Amino acid sequence: MPSEVRHILFRPAEVVQAIREYLIKLQQKLPSGLVVEYGPETDGPDGAVRFRMIIAFSDGKPSLTPKTVRQEIVIETNTLAAALILYCRDRHIPLPAGADKVLQRFGEQVGLITTYNARDANKPSPEHIQI
Repeated sequence: MPSEVRHILFRPAEVVQAIREYLIKLQQKLPSGLVVEYGPETDGPDGAVRFRMIIAFSDGKPSLTPKTVRQEIVIETNTLAAALILYCRDRHIPLPAGADKVLQRFGEQVGLITTYNARDANKPSPEHIQI
């Protein structure tokens, strides 16, 4: 049986939206504010992909010069993958349920790579095939 490999690339703003929707589904919320910095990161060329966001918001204290607070949030690989899979499902982007799924960084984009039937492709094939 043939193997299938799909690469779905997400722009950083789409990843932020996917994370936000995923956390809402889990009844968790990001701090209310403005995402001022964001992007994927890895420990090395083949390292696990994480997504870092910095959210700026007011400290909530009344004053003539309100203080802006910044909070850094890092979304680890498993949570990031779950958020992107949910994002695809909600937008009817087909993903094979039985496919192996991994994340990879493509510059400033996050790639969700699905591989279906790759294990069958490694089985030895007979030298002669009758057709």
